[in-house]
Amino acid sequence: MDKLETAFQFLCDVGIEANRHIALKEYTTLHIGGETQILAEPSSILQIQQCIAVCKQYRIDWYLLGNGSNVLAMDEGFDGMVIVLSSNFHSIVLEDAVHVRAQSGAAIKAVSAFCAAHALSGLEFACGIPGSVGGAVYMNAGAYGGETRDVLYEAVWMDEQGALHTSSAAELQLGYRHSRFSEQGGIILEAVFEVQPKNQTEIIQHMEELMRRRREKQPLDAYSAGSTFKRPQGAYASALIRDAGLMGYHIRDAQVSEKHAGFLINQNAASSQDFLELIQQVKETVKAHSGYELECEIRFLKK
Repeated sequence: MDKLETAFQFLCDVGIEANRHIALKEYTTLHIGGETQILAEPSSILQIQQCIAVCKQYRIDWYLLGNGSNVLAMDEGFDGMVIVLSSNFHSIVLEDAVHVRAQSGAAIKAVSAFCAAHALSGLEFACGIPGSVGGAVYMNAGAYGGETRDVLYEAVWMDEQGALHTSSAAELQLGYRHSRFSEQGGIILEAVFEVQPKNQTEIIQHMEELMRRRREKQPLDAYSAGSTFKRPQGAYASALIRDAGLMGYHIRDAQVSEKHAGFLINQNAASSQDFLELIQQVKETVKAHSGYELECEIRFLKK
């Protein structure tokens, strides 16, 4: 029995939901990606610790995946364990009058809706963000003038040795699409958001307006990973791509959206190589046209 099968049997023995040879495209919003050797879907902090521990024991590569909304998975797949948190690790609870605790696999837009249902304001900006709570903290996700750091109170996370920590938002070095986790590692397990009571009708109306703007300007009906590039200093990536004449440009089924140039989309059957080539072509064309160096916002899941 090889080490991957041994690790898989361990997961099954301790009651962790797991499968072999699962297509990653079914777990990413780009709908691209080959098979992972093991896909685990833990439902508790203990089970997450067990997944990491068995990977370390057998020297198996692992990758943590939330909603898969900011990820390009390679067609050759992943020769290790992908740990998906969105399936079974997604509870959202009201801790007190102004604090909401969410597990990292919960969708951040689900937390936004939960707050609205309890007449709590602060997360309206996140009502259309497709990522998970963990991803929102990791990237300090934001939209329409709001950012995760505006409402994050604290986060519970696990270090590489499996020890648990609770850190205040101020300790997490949250900046534009950045946190301490971007450079120092760690697994985000829970986030506590500090929100404020407000008239529920006003909250819902604000969210509806933000969603109207999203539907109007973004290709929500297409496979995408959201905004592909970070905003460069003093400019907007979408404007730079548009002004370089790239709207609608495509390499096979990988295309620059005709609706919003900041979104690179999978029209149907794009490969990861198609997408990588498109990213490179966009970067080179923008550099030649404006002098700006675009930096990818999406992450890459590869061997």
